[in-house]
Parts: sequence; C-alpha cells; structure tokens
Amino acid sequence: MKRFKNILYLLNTDIEKEIPIVDKVRNLARLNEAKVTVVRLMEEDFLEQFGRLFSDRRKEMEDLAIKDHQEKLDLFLADKKWQGIDVSGLMLTGKGFLSVIRQVLRGKHDLVIKAAELSDGLDQLSMRLIRKCPCPVWVIKNTDKADFKRILAAVDIGSDDSGTNELNRKIVELTYSLAQREQGEAHYLHAWQLEYEMMMRGPRFNIPTEEILTIKKDLRQNREAALYKLLNDRNIRVSPANTHLIEGETDEIIKQMLDKLDIDVLVMGTIGRSGVPGLLIGNMAEKILATIDCTVLTVKPHGFVSPVTF
Repeated sequence: MKRFKNILYLLNTDIEKEIPIVDKVRNLARLNEAKVTVVRLMEEDFLEQFGRLFSDRRKEMEDLAIKDHQEKLDLFLADKKWQGIDVSGLMLTGKGFLSVIRQVLRGKHDLVIKAAELSDGLDQLSMRLIRKCPCPVWVIKNTDKADFKRILAAVDIGSDDSGTNELNRKIVELTYSLAQREQGEAHYLHAWQLEYEMMMRGPRFNIPTEEILTIKKDLRQNREAALYKLLNDRNIRVSPANTHLIEGETDEIIKQMLDKLDIDVLVMGTIGRSGVPGLLIGNMAEKILATIDCTVLTVKPHGFVSPVTF
C-alpha cells in the first residue's frame, strides 16, 4: 500500500542524532518510490540574534550562517546512501512552522517527517505543524530506536460523522501499511464509555445497575462490530489479540496501551471541531500528544484547509 510520494524531511541541527531517522526516511522513499526534499530551517529569531552580535556586519554574518548550513546540507545529501532516491535539499528561513507549511503547499508534499526536539512531550514546532499542516505529520521520538515494529491505531468508531469515519479509514490503512513495511505488528484500539453513566446512577434517574450493565454490554458489542467492519472493509484481517476495546477515558487508555503493548508508533487523527480553518486539534488530543513518549503519526480529516497561505 504505497501512500507517500512526496516527502518533506525537516532536518534538525544535530544531524548525528538523526541517523536512525535518516535511514527510515530513505527506506520509506525507496518502498514508495517517493521523492524527498530535505529541509534545513533557519529561524528568523536565530538570524536576528546572531546578526545583532555583529551589528556593523549584520547582513554579511547572516549570509555566512546560511551558507554554512547550506554546505552542511549539501554534504549530508552527498552521502552515497541516497543513491537511487530522488532527493533534493532546501534552505528555509523565516518563522518556523509558517515557512514549513508554505513549502508543503508550494511543493504539494504529502508527508512531513521530523524528529521531536524534547525528550518529554512535543516541541512547539511539532505541535504547530500537527495543528496547521495540511498533510500528515510524523514526529519521531526516541531516535536510538532503529525499528518501528509495534504500531497502534487509535480510532473513534463511536461517531456518526462522515469525516470521522473517513479519518478512521485513513488511520487503519496507514497502520496496516506501516506494519507490513516494517514486518511488524499492528494493533487497533478504541476507547469507549457510556455517556451520562454517573447521571443515570444518580438519585434523580436511579436506573438499576443491572439495566446499566446491559446497556454497556450492548454498547461494547456494537462498537466491536463497528471496529471489525472498519477493518474488514479495508481488507485488513486481524487477530482478536490485536484489537482492543477498552472502557475508559480515551487519553488515559491510549497512554496505558502504549506502555502495555510497548508501542513504537501511535497513529491517530486530529479531528476538526468546527468549520473554521486551523481549528483542528482538540484539548484531549493535545493532552495525549504532549504527555506521551512515543513516535506519533497524525492524520488530517478530509477537506482540512490550513490557515496558512502563501
């Protein structure tokens, strides 16, 4: 299942730490016969601060800094391991996420890959790309890990919204495809709970426990059937041991399962809450992404329009 054809790889300053990621990008490009644009980003704040140190030679020193980064990028791309891959380099200057997203729009990239720059949580550039970039964003943590063998798809099958259902299809397809490429193991998770259960048990409604348990049993069975239908419709055959329907709050369940299953990559959607461009990622999703120590591939809903323009 070849999905990505035009990859933007955002290279951090410390190239040595990214060697495992570089290998992943190369492998992904070869398997997908994709072209890769390797981007070095020079934030305008860095250039301004650097230039201030040499106020009388500011423009000259800024140009030298850009030239130094360009030379390192050229050397990086000259590595013979890039042979056979349609790869090019690009220097971007300006405000980080705006420059990257504008390049995504100009170059019609279908995937952005970058390393997380913090050991815990996600750096602000990653989070802004996840919120506003029109294509999937793959933020890789734990760069010491060479393989992505265990992949977890988090899906919301409790919604009747067509956009959410389409997003679920993207998530399970990507998860399955990634597991196949990595010769790894795919898991599919849905966290569910009975809405208003506490109110039902309260003194005003006082619904008997047996009746609530029956409702919950039926709800779980319906969600289980919906999950298997989602997978079967995409021709994904999966063992019951790799499907997980767990009662509880979504963010807590995801974090628990990441640890329990020793997950390398979490694939999840970023759901639009309104029709306003850019209002994409909800508080729950942000909470998950900021607190997990796991590589994350986030997928946009169909029709998402980035608030960033040329």
